[in-house]
Amino acid sequence: MPKGRAHKSECGQSGTRKHTPITSKAQQGLFGAEYARRKAGEKGKMEGISTEELRSHLKESKGKKLAKRAK
Repeated sequence: MPKGRAHKSECGQSGTRKHTPITSKAQQGLFGAEYARRKAGEKGKMEGISTEELRSHLKESKGKKLAKRAK
């Protein structure tokens, strides 16, 4: 199996896994606040991530069991 690629049986037919940097409810709150600022037309605080990436990560983390705080 090539390094860096998920096995098809682990993740369906696409060959790639969904991932998100959000690992806690606190981080989810920070990402959500940033996304809300940008939707309201205000200047964001996280300049290194696009609005579409924020939305994608929030969507991926929705429904996952997250810790209250990152370790």
